[in-house]
Amino acid sequence: MKKPRARNLLSAFCLLASLFTIGLCRITGPVADIPIRKNRTTCVNSDIIGIIGEEVMLPCPCDSEMEPDQLYLYWQIKETVVDAFIKGSTPRSHQNIMYQNRTKLFVRENRTCSILLSQLSVKDENKYQCHYGRQNKQMLQVDVSLLVAANYTSPVLQAPGEQTGGRYTCTATGGFPAATIHWLLDEQPAPWNPETQQAVVNKSTGRYNVTSTLAANISQYSTLTCVVENKRLQVNLSQTLNSPHIQGDLQNHTVIPAAVLSCCVVIAVVCLGITMMRRYLGTSRKTVRHNDAVI
Repeated sequence: MKKPRARNLLSAFCLLASLFTIGLCRITGPVADIPIRKNRTTCVNSDIIGIIGEEVMLPCPCDSEMEPDQLYLYWQIKETVVDAFIKGSTPRSHQNIMYQNRTKLFVRENRTCSILLSQLSVKDENKYQCHYGRQNKQMLQVDVSLLVAANYTSPVLQAPGEQTGGRYTCTATGGFPAATIHWLLDEQPAPWNPETQQAVVNKSTGRYNVTSTLAANISQYSTLTCVVENKRLQVNLSQTLNSPHIQGDLQNHTVIPAAVLSCCVVIAVVCLGITMMRRYLGTSRKTVRHNDAVI
């Protein structure tokens, strides 16, 4: 007798949970100026990464059997209209000025409600909503989160100067989002804690310039590497610097062989000159003796 009750309780719980989920995903009101009798949403959430300065496709699969002349399509960010397609036309009067000449819909080409957004900038990072359906019919909604990113320049690793007291500086510019800089000593995590990393935003582009400083005393024959990690793009850029002692030794090892080689060349030239001089003198003496004998 207890098992049916347990099953009923479980069924009631699942029903309440499903109703609660639908309530969370439900559209609260009509989209823009479209008259709607019933609203229904398809809660499809996906994260798309776009590269700043390039273009990206925001997916929104819609009913392939729906005729374009019957379709109402709105791409929005809350109340801001990114682009629209209403019964076979694209009225630009609904489009926000920020997206003019930057969007393209592919309704007629391949019966999709996806949108192509070009010339990406930091400001385009947002949550986009695709609303589509027939007039006076149920409207469907697809949510797409757009994340933007940009690669950093190759990092610049500067060795300590005379007045920096063993402080190494690693800098990378023009990336997004803010990167993390790691330090390696001989390809292993450096034993010293770097100073507070700085991330400065370029006001005109919204991109970051990141800098990290490490106070270290590097021993002979060691290498120091800074790694700039862009987690969003999963890209690591690195720069390696040899110890000053290694650089000095390499210079000394280069100078010494050059000096030895120069000395050898000089000695060889002198020896050759002496040999030629002896041969010349020997030939001259023989000629004189021969002349004396003839006389």
